[in-house]
Amino acid sequence: MNLPPKTRSWIVIGLVAGPLLVPLMGLSSLWAAVTRDEVERAIRDGVRYLKQEQRGDGSWPDVHGDARTGTTSLVTLALLTAGEKPESPTVRKAIDYLRTFGPDQLSSTYAIALQTMVYAAAEPDRDMLRIAADVSWLESAQIKAGDRVPWPGSWTYSSSKRSQPGDNSNSQYALLGLGAASEVGVPVKPEVWALARAYWEGCQKVDGSWAYTPDSTAATASMTCAGISSLVITGLKRFQGLESLHGELINNCGKGGANPSLQRGIDWLANHFQVGQNYGNGQQWKLYYLYGLERAGRLGGLRFFGQHDWYRLGAEELVHEQNKLSGFWQGALFEADRTVATSFALLFLAKGRAPVLVNKLRHGPRGDWNHDPDDVRNLVAVVSRDWKNLLTWQVVDPAVASVADLLQAPIVFLNGHRVPALTAPAKQNLRDYVEQGGFLLADACCSSPDFDSGFKQLMQELFPDQGFKLRPLADDHPVWRAKHLLTPGAYPLWGIEHGCRTVVIYSPKDLSCYWNQAEHSPTNTAVILATRVGQNIVDYATGRELPADKLVVREVHDFKVAPVQRNALRIAKLQHAGQWNVAPLAVPNLMEALRKPPLSFDVVINHKELSPRDPSLIYYPLIYLHGRAAFSFTKEDLDALRRHLEPGGGTLFGDAACGSPPFDAAFRRFVTELLPNNPLVSIPRDDELYSTKVGFDLADSQYTKAGGGGKDFPQLEGVKINGHWAIIYSKYDIGCALERHSGLDCKGYTYESALKIAANIVIYSTLP
Repeated sequence: MNLPPKTRSWIVIGLVAGPLLVPLMGLSSLWAAVTRDEVERAIRDGVRYLKQEQRGDGSWPDVHGDARTGTTSLVTLALLTAGEKPESPTVRKAIDYLRTFGPDQLSSTYAIALQTMVYAAAEPDRDMLRIAADVSWLESAQIKAGDRVPWPGSWTYSSSKRSQPGDNSNSQYALLGLGAASEVGVPVKPEVWALARAYWEGCQKVDGSWAYTPDSTAATASMTCAGISSLVITGLKRFQGLESLHGELINNCGKGGANPSLQRGIDWLANHFQVGQNYGNGQQWKLYYLYGLERAGRLGGLRFFGQHDWYRLGAEELVHEQNKLSGFWQGALFEADRTVATSFALLFLAKGRAPVLVNKLRHGPRGDWNHDPDDVRNLVAVVSRDWKNLLTWQVVDPAVASVADLLQAPIVFLNGHRVPALTAPAKQNLRDYVEQGGFLLADACCSSPDFDSGFKQLMQELFPDQGFKLRPLADDHPVWRAKHLLTPGAYPLWGIEHGCRTVVIYSPKDLSCYWNQAEHSPTNTAVILATRVGQNIVDYATGRELPADKLVVREVHDFKVAPVQRNALRIAKLQHAGQWNVAPLAVPNLMEALRKPPLSFDVVINHKELSPRDPSLIYYPLIYLHGRAAFSFTKEDLDALRRHLEPGGGTLFGDAACGSPPFDAAFRRFVTELLPNNPLVSIPRDDELYSTKVGFDLADSQYTKAGGGGKDFPQLEGVKINGHWAIIYSKYDIGCALERHSGLDCKGYTYESALKIAANIVIYSTLP
C-alpha cells in the first residue's frame, strides 16, 4: 500500500476486550435521540449494502489495489461484528478468499493485522497456524533499536523496515492484530509488547495527545484514540506496577499501578470531544476516528469522556448520516469509498453497543477504589470468552449516576483498603439499584480489615431490616456450583438475602488483586481459584443471561403512593408460613407496568397483605399466593378462601418462587383440600388466557436457563368454576422474575415474559 504519508491510515480495528482507566465521570449527559430500534435498522441496512457489493471470488474491491485483501478483511470483520456467522455464505466466501494469501504474499502491516483479526473472530481453531504465521511476520516487522530508521517499537507499511519510519496508524494496527491473536491463545514475544509500550509512551505529547508520527505537531482525535487503545493493549501484557505474585502471596498488594499516560490521553480526548469531526483533521478520517473512539471507550472501561456519553452521541451521528435508501455511509476525501466508510460505521455501532456486565464503583477516600486497575477488566474478559459474547465494563460514580445508569449493568463492584466513603445520594442509589434488580459484589482489597469493618457497617446502613443481614453463605448455596464445582468455603463468602435471592456477595479475603494478575500469571493456583470464584458469582448473579445492550432503556419503577380512584384495581397478597413475602416488590413492579401505556390500567401500586380470614378480602378480586417453602392453612382459613372463590367471586393466582419444590408440593395439597372435587388441570394452549383476547400473546414466553431455556407457551395450571379459571397456578417462577431476579438457580421466566404472563392473569381476573 504505497500511499502518501498521513493518508494511508484507512482502517482501525480492535478485537481485544478492554481494561482500566480511571475515568473522571461527570454528570450524565443528555441522552441522544437515537433509539435501539434505529441502530438495529441501521446495522441491518449497512450489512445488506456490504453483502451486495461482494464480488464473485468472495472479495471486495480494494481502495488501493496493491493491498489485495485490506478492504476484504475490513468488511469481513465488520460483518462478523454486526452478527453475521462464519458459516454464512457471504462470510464463508470472504474467508476462503483471505486464506489464499499468506503474510509473505501480502507484506502489508494493515492487511496482515486485519487478516489476523478476521481469523481470530471467525474460526480461530481452524486458522491457528495462519494466525501464528501472521504473528511471526508482525513481530519481525516491528522496528528495532538497531534499524536505520527512527522510532523503535513502531511499525511502517511493510516488512522493509529500512524504507521509511514508522507511524501511529500502522503501529496501532499491528498491536490490534497481535492482541487478537493473543486473545485466542497464540503467544506474542514479551519484548514486542515492551518495545511497543515504550514507543507509545515516548511519542505522547505533553498535553496528552498523539499525532500521526512522533515528530508531527498536528495532534488529532483519531491518533489520540490510537494511543489510548495501544497503551491499554500493551499494558495488559506487561504493565503491572509494583504488585507481583510469589507463589500464592502478593507482594506490594494493591499497588497495581494506574498509568498516568493513559489518563492524560483520556483527559485530552474529553476536552476535545466531538463526533461531528475528527478533531485536528476535520472531516478527513472522521469514520476512522469514530471507530477509534469506540475502542478507546470500550477498552478503557469508559461510558463517558468527561460528560460526553460517547456511544449514544456517536450512534446518533451515524444513524442520521446513513443513506436511508441504500444503507451505506460515505465520508469525505479518503473515506469517499462507501465500502470502507460503511465498515467503519458498522464496527462502531455493533461493537460499541456491547452489553455492560459490571459497573466498577468509584468512591472515596480518594483513589481507594482503584488499587488494581485491571481487576474487573480481566474478570469480564474471562466471562466473555466463556459465554462467547463480547461483554464490557465501565467505571461509574454512584453519587452522580442515576439508578438507570447503574442498571445498565446487572452487577456493581465495590472494593478498597479503607472504610468506603459514600455520600448519602450514593447510598440511596445503591439501595434503589438492588431493589430494582441489581447485584452488589464486593471484596476487601488485600484482605484489608479497615475495609472489612467499613463495608459491614455500610451494609447495615443500606439494609437495616432485620431479615437482611450479612451472613456467611451456606454450604448448599448455588454459588459454589454455578460454573465451577467449588468446595463450600473455598473462599469466605458472605451474602445478604433480599427477596428471592442473594443480592450481595462479599469476600473479606482478597479477590481483586488476583484478578488483576490474571494476564501475567494465568496458571498461578491462587489466580485460578479467585477467577473461578468470580465466574461463579457472575453466573449466579446473572443466570448466565446476557445483559441488554447499551441503548435499551432501563426501567426504574416508582412505587410512590398515588391517590387511589374508587374503582382502581387492587391485589391482595396472602400471608402464610411458607416465606410468603420473598418477592416484596413483585406486585408493585407489575402494577407499575399495568399503569403505563399501552395498558393504562387504573391500579393501586402496592399490594395489600392479608390473612385468609381478613374480612376486607372481599374487596380484592385477585389474591396472590407466592413463596418458596411448605405452607398450610387451617380449616377456618380454607373455608374463608373457598367462599371467596365461589362462582362470581375472586381469582387466586399462585406461583412457586424460583420453581421451589416444597412450595409446589404444598400448593397442590392446598388445592386438594380447598376444592377436593376440582383438581388442578393444565390450561390448554388455545385458552384465551394466553391470547390477545385478554392482553398479550404468550406463545413465545421466554424461559430462564434454569427453566430449560427456549420459548414456548407458559406452563399454567388451573381450576375452573362455572367456566372461569378461579385458580391459576405456575410451577415455574413469575414473582421473583418480576423483581428482575435472574439467578442461575431460578426456574421460571425472564422479566419481560413474566410481566406479560402476570398482566394477562390480572386482566383475566377482572373480566366478567
